[in-house]
Amino acid sequence: MKIKDKLNLGSGIDYKEGWVNVDISNRVYGVSVKLDVKWDLNKFPYPFKDDTFNEILISYVLEYLDNPIKTLKEVVRIAKNNAKITIFVVHAKSNSAFSQINFKNNFTENSFNGKRPQQYDLGELKLMKTEFIFIHKWKKYLLFKKYLINFFNGLYDNIKFELQVIK
Repeated sequence: MKIKDKLNLGSGIDYKEGWVNVDISNRVYGVSVKLDVKWDLNKFPYPFKDDTFNEILISYVLEYLDNPIKTLKEVVRIAKNNAKITIFVVHAKSNSAFSQINFKNNFTENSFNGKRPQQYDLGELKLMKTEFIFIHKWKKYLLFKKYLINFFNGLYDNIKFELQVIK
């Protein structure tokens, strides 16, 4: 039996074969979902040994958690050296961020760049790539988005961060 070395945190309806799928409940939006581990991601430590996973996916979860920095420190603990961490979050100035009353945290394209990981005491995380995810595809064709974001909310929808763990 192959040991699963990929972790899907907050898997919800996105069950991935060959991964360890973790969520707080086996019901999402009233629908039963398949889980491998039922766990509250606000509870520390996570039920995994140090240096367990080569790849970790955190998809639209950090916005809801009590302490995303503590969560990411825990992710670093359970990740192997050179592990790939992929994070999907809602952009702080998206329409979803303004309408979701249960969001606790906001993220922008600058959340993990430069010296930010060191400021958060997450120096083991190295930002490899930042990518905007557009729900409304026409937005990706707008010119000067980098400057327009200062004037228009709702311009960006979601963000994908790819990070590497360096221990």
